[in-house]
Amino acid sequence: MRLEAENIIVELGEREALKGVSASFQPGAFTGVIGANGAGKTTLLRALAGLAPLQSGRISLEGEPVDSFDRKETARRVGYLAQKQEPAFPFRVDETVMMGRYPHQGRLSPETEADRAAVDAALRGVDAAGLAARAINELSGGELQRVLIARTLAAQTPVLLLDEPFANLDVRHCLDILEILRAQAREGRTVVVSVHDLNLAHRFCDHLLLLYEGEILAQGDASDVLTRRLIEKAFQVHAEILTVNGKDERYFILRALEERE
Repeated sequence: MRLEAENIIVELGEREALKGVSASFQPGAFTGVIGANGAGKTTLLRALAGLAPLQSGRISLEGEPVDSFDRKETARRVGYLAQKQEPAFPFRVDETVMMGRYPHQGRLSPETEADRAAVDAALRGVDAAGLAARAINELSGGELQRVLIARTLAAQTPVLLLDEPFANLDVRHCLDILEILRAQAREGRTVVVSVHDLNLAHRFCDHLLLLYEGEILAQGDASDVLTRRLIEKAFQVHAEILTVNGKDERYFILRALEERE
């Protein structure tokens, strides 16, 4: 499902967090959103999910404005994982992941076999099946993050928006989740994820969107966006790029500007 932002402006207080941003996110593509803290990554993902009011511009799904859908319709189309979520009640893990199935259920409908299968698959995918009977308030930060990702995946939406989903994850689970998201894109979903690690962004993402002070500094193939000039401008660091086994494998070494000499 094609997701588009057309010249969107979002204000947070008196500050323009996004300044005329236009971008198109295509089915089958894994797009990484990168940029320094405060560049507008979270605001963009919230706007794409229909959760941040626009001062101007438009967000559309397959040409239809997102704000024309009711909340449940949007939830059937767009799965969104916020950057920070704290459990309010001690639900079991499997109950929490089942909440991702809400958009597909009637108001008083019982859980279906399809619902249970989606939950089981999502828990297995994020290596959390063994946590199913535990209360979410008893989990570590990394365990909770995997459960929340599973809840997002269980909804089986054509669009997935995840804001810093790798927070609190160890290296193994971070790589596992990246593989899952890449597989979701290969199955035809539109996947948009904010990413801090440039090495992982280059390795896994088909396309990158680089934000700088609320504007798009660059967008396109990962290798075209992650250049020394653009990295240094966007992040205010000194960058070195190591090329291994040909031009397609790169490693990025970043240092603070005062360490340049």
